[in-house]
Amino acid sequence: MKTTLLNIIRKKGTNTNVRLNKRLSTFTVCLIIAVFFWILMSLSKDYSIIVNFPVRYIHLPQDKVVANHLPETIDMEINARGFDLLFYKLKQKKETVLIDVRDAKPLPAFNQYYLLTNSRIDKLTAQFGSYVKIKQVNPDTVYLNYNKKDVRSVPVKLKINLSFEPPYQQSDSISITPSFVQISGAADVVDKIHELYTQEIVLNGINKSQKIEIPIIITPNLKGVELSSEKIQVSIPVLKYTEATIDLPIETINLPEEYSLKTFPDKVQVKFNVAFDDYEKINQQQFKVVVDYKKIEQGSDKLKLNLVQYPSQIRGIKINPEKVEFIIRK
Repeated sequence: MKTTLLNIIRKKGTNTNVRLNKRLSTFTVCLIIAVFFWILMSLSKDYSIIVNFPVRYIHLPQDKVVANHLPETIDMEINARGFDLLFYKLKQKKETVLIDVRDAKPLPAFNQYYLLTNSRIDKLTAQFGSYVKIKQVNPDTVYLNYNKKDVRSVPVKLKINLSFEPPYQQSDSISITPSFVQISGAADVVDKIHELYTQEIVLNGINKSQKIEIPIIITPNLKGVELSSEKIQVSIPVLKYTEATIDLPIETINLPEEYSLKTFPDKVQVKFNVAFDDYEKINQQQFKVVVDYKKIEQGSDKLKLNLVQYPSQIRGIKINPEKVEFIIRK
C-alpha cells in the first residue's frame, strides 16, 4: 500500500515538472519573439550618430604639392535608420570620403586656401546614397598650403648580402630595375634627396639564378614625396663553377733593346674559377703575364708578376708565385 502511494506521489511530481518545463519553454519563446520585434521596431526608427571616416583629397593641382598635414579622417554626424547605422558601426573598413579641393577658397597669403566642409554636405551625402543624411562634419574647415612641385630622378642603392652553395657563384653583376626612381614633391624637400636605399636582404645557400622584388625604404625625409616605384626587381645571375689551372710563360715589358731579362722560373701557374659552361672556351692565348722592367727596385732581386690579360668569364684568380727572381744581361 505504501509503495503504491509513493508511486502515485512520484507520478504527480513528474507530471508537475513536465508542465512547468513546458510553461517555461513557452514563456522563453514568447520573450525571444517579443525582444526580436522590439529590436526590429527600434532599428526601423531614425537615429543620429557620429562616425569617423577615412578621407581622400581629389583634384589636387598637378604642378603643386600640399605642404601642410591634411586631416586623414573626418567625423560626420549622420542620420539614418537604425539598421543602416548599425551597419556603419559594425563595419570593419569604413568607406573613404572624397573631398574635392577645387572647392577651396584662397586666403590672403600666397598659395594658401581654405575649404569649408559643412558647406559641401550635399556633395558628401551624394557619396552615400539617399538612405543617409549628413548633418554635420568635423573639422568644419580644412586648410591647404601649396608649394611648388619638383620632379627628379635619383639612383637606387641595393643593400644585399649573398652567400653561395659551393661550387655555385655569382656569374655577372647584379641588375636592378629600375636603377633610377623618379621622385616628386615640394622642391625644398626633393632637392635634399640624392639617393634611395632598398631594405637589406640576406640570401644564403644560393644554387641558382635569383629574381626577387625588394621594397625601397621609406625614410622620414620621404614623407610627402611620391615615388614612381616603391619596389625594384633584382636579378642575380648564378652558375656552377669549377677550378682550373694553366701554366703561362712570363713576358717582359718596357725592357730597353740593349738588355735582356730572364726570370726564375720562366713560367707561372695561374689558378682560377670558371663556369662549367665556359670551361671549354678557355685557352692559353687569352692570358698574358708580365714583369715590368721599369718597376725594378734598387737592390731588389725579385719582380712582381702582373696578369694584364685574361678572359672575362673567370674569377678568383691566383698567381703562383706572385714574385720571381731575375737577372739582367746587357
